[in-house]
Amino acid sequence: MDPLSDIESNSPAAEETELSKPRAEEHSADSSMEKSSDSTQTDKDSAFLLKGCSTREIIWLGSLALAIIMVGIFALRLFFGNIATSTSEDVDFPVKGEHLTIGAIETYWRKVDPETDSGIQLGTKLIPAARISLKSSGSGSLRFLFENPQGDLIGDSVTLIASGGNFLDSKQNTTTIRATGGFKDLGDYNEYLTEQVRFWKLVVLEGGPDSGNQVFNPLIRMPISPKRR
Repeated sequence: MDPLSDIESNSPAAEETELSKPRAEEHSADSSMEKSSDSTQTDKDSAFLLKGCSTREIIWLGSLALAIIMVGIFALRLFFGNIATSTSEDVDFPVKGEHLTIGAIETYWRKVDPETDSGIQLGTKLIPAARISLKSSGSGSLRFLFENPQGDLIGDSVTLIASGGNFLDSKQNTTTIRATGGFKDLGDYNEYLTEQVRFWKLVVLEGGPDSGNQVFNPLIRMPISPKRR
């Protein structure tokens, strides 16, 4: 027999190893019992909560939750339903005047471009604009005015001369105009999105070919759409 093997088998380290095995097994058993106890306690708590509510209370709570969900859906539909992109005062085009016939006018709002928009009132961030299309024309002129909901004229007027079915500035039958005043705060525009009655207006007057000396007569007065480009 090897004397070294006897020494190793009788050493304290060997004894500790042999003793640690039962302790590890006991610790594992204790952990399993604790987990089982926690799971059992959770099940008991859940069962207690269910037992604590009667059938009538459970139905009432379910009805309350459903009512809250329905109110939320209704509020969202009401909000988005009030966002307007058109108006009830749309003009029936084409509109024929004494000299010109306007085929269509599309109104909208857009951001001010500091590089291309001159003469804009200080602090203005959003301005109303319009795209005008002629259907036919002799020789005449159109003057455009922008009016706020209070009836005040905002910014400068725009005068265009047309002949032979085209605008002289664009050499085409369509052109765009814009105001020199508008909303100075984005919040004001957001309020305008839900507006149903008090709209900004685009006023169109018609005159003869000599716009400097002609008397302009009312031709169109239409609301400006809340839609934005």
